[in-house]
Amino acid sequence: MDEFISETVQIRRRAEHVYALLADMSFFAQAVASAQFGEQMKDIEDFRSDRDSCSFKVKGVDVGIQIIDREPFKTIKYTGCGQIPFNFFIWIQLKELAPDDTRMRIVLHAKLNLMMKAMFKNKIKTGINQIANQLANSLNA
Repeated sequence: MDEFISETVQIRRRAEHVYALLADMSFFAQAVASAQFGEQMKDIEDFRSDRDSCSFKVKGVDVGIQIIDREPFKTIKYTGCGQIPFNFFIWIQLKELAPDDTRMRIVLHAKLNLMMKAMFKNKIKTGINQIANQLANSLNA
């Protein structure tokens, strides 16, 4: 599997608070609806979520993400399901450096064939950095 790691972002909240939000997929329904994520989420339709999973359509393709593991205040692990053309895992890692100073990064593990890797490597890296920054901005607001 190929590994893509976002830049580390700062969130001005305790790790417990950040974890509580990100370990509940319902939080992402609010994020998708927010103005901060508006332009990037314009192709997402029929978004549904509960505590452990979410599903949506992107340009008519059914996509799902579910939480497969939680380590309180440290890590949340997700995997994809639906009509996604490759297997992937997303880890959100948290580290509290001080009260109200939590650092977060996103690690994506994806099984990409050579053609997909060549075509999308830079877009994936840019995308996970954007998601990390947008989550940090949303949580810092």
